[in-house]
Amino acid sequence: MDERLNTVPCGFVSLTEELKIAEVNTTLLILLGYSEQTKLKGQPINLILSGPSRIFFNIYFTPLATLNNRVDEMFLTLQTTTGENLPVLLNAARHEINGGMRYECIVFPIRRQLEYEQQVNKAENAAVKAKYKLELLQASITHKQQIAAKLEEQIEQYDQDLLQKKLELEAIRVELAQLKRSSQTPGDRGNER
Repeated sequence: MDERLNTVPCGFVSLTEELKIAEVNTTLLILLGYSEQTKLKGQPINLILSGPSRIFFNIYFTPLATLNNRVDEMFLTLQTTTGENLPVLLNAARHEINGGMRYECIVFPIRRQLEYEQQVNKAENAAVKAKYKLELLQASITHKQQIAAKLEEQIEQYDQDLLQKKLELEAIRVELAQLKRSSQTPGDRGNER
């Protein structure tokens, strides 16, 4: 393997037509926790795939690569020697090499991308919750404003009723005073002085 390809900042793996590992670069070995290439060479690609990724890979990889001579941005989860999951995007091209078909694959780890997406999702969820709470608060404020407006109308009506009652009461007092004066005898009127 070319030394530059061996140390590029992404994983490289060459697969035989039977989907066995023919070559793997140092970068991918390090990402997966292997110390030497010989432990993977000749092994089926399934060895480094997680369970769900094995199924997905076996269903879609070969048909896509055969039909298009390439596979772009296939999301897979690789399994490290410690059992950790390593999310990756895989791009592959199908070539004839030395009379046989090979799948030359580049593997891009996307841990940070997933972390970023999770942070974005958290922020979006927080924004949705905040918007919902804001809408509830706005609805509550609107409802309370409507109640306050009704109370103001009632207070204004009470004030008008009270003023009317005061006017009626004053009219009754005046009428009472007039009745009192008119009902008194002339002699009583003299006593008032």
